[in-house]
Amino acid sequence: MRLRRITRTTLTACAAAASLCAALMPVTAVAQERPTGSRTGTAQVVNTESRARLDVYWTPARISAARPMPAPDTGSETRPPTVAAAEPGGDPVRVPATRPRAGSGVQIRASVWGTVGRLYFTIPGKGDYICSGNVVTSNNRSVVATARHCGFGEGGTNYRFAPNYNKGNAPYGWWGWRSAGWVTGGGQENDNAFLVLDTPDGRHVQDAVGSTGLGFNWSSNYAHIIGLPADKDYAVWCEGQGYAGPGGQRLMDNCNGLSGGASGGAWIENYQSDGNAIQTGAYSGSYGAAAATSAYGNAAYDVWNGAQNA
Repeated sequence: MRLRRITRTTLTACAAAASLCAALMPVTAVAQERPTGSRTGTAQVVNTESRARLDVYWTPARISAARPMPAPDTGSETRPPTVAAAEPGGDPVRVPATRPRAGSGVQIRASVWGTVGRLYFTIPGKGDYICSGNVVTSNNRSVVATARHCGFGEGGTNYRFAPNYNKGNAPYGWWGWRSAGWVTGGGQENDNAFLVLDTPDGRHVQDAVGSTGLGFNWSSNYAHIIGLPADKDYAVWCEGQGYAGPGGQRLMDNCNGLSGGASGGAWIENYQSDGNAIQTGAYSGSYGAAAATSAYGNAAYDVWNGAQNA
């Protein structure tokens, strides 16, 4: 296991951003089926409130009191069996990473260390929570990948995101949200969601920090997991060989250190020394002694495709 703290010396801050507030329209389930993919459904929700209310909501006291979102119950506390489920079907798809745009205030190459960040949100009647998220390539330059269990399907609201977050510092500012979509069906194998951010002062998050690429229907390879555990409050990683889990999720052994708050972080492959990478799933928590992710298949592709064109 390898665990590393994020370094920010090569990342240049730009102006802080305003955010939007979050109350929700009713959730609408949209069934999606593909001939060669997961027969799960997808759901989506649209935010209709102003950014100003979100800024008012997230007081220092609420930020301090926000708790890590519990990971899904896997129903097992033992090491997964050696006989694993088959890999996701469907044709492999690769979406390339992007660099920050000229004039965004940065002159660095796109790096997952700059795109991964902190996600705050509220579940009505339960309280305020934290997860992790990662800016991924999209047509609208405004999409963050995270985990479904980070409030989606439970009336989650008040979403706000800061890329390159580090111990309370948000050098690129905070973004609110416009809409969200997620894979339904429950379990770690369906734990994917994509959040569409707002554009404060016309700024797109992907222009500011670049984006991590995406891979759908990829087989298990050597991978890294990057998230922001609450007990550290900065981005850390672990790495190892991925393999298919018995419940359809993807697993990695010997990945200590990604405790609560890292949920929704990026499972990435083809990691390069400059931080360029391809995200192939979202970190979902633990399965016994292993770290688990929901690998991107056809249902995740449908959600992302809808989000990138929202």
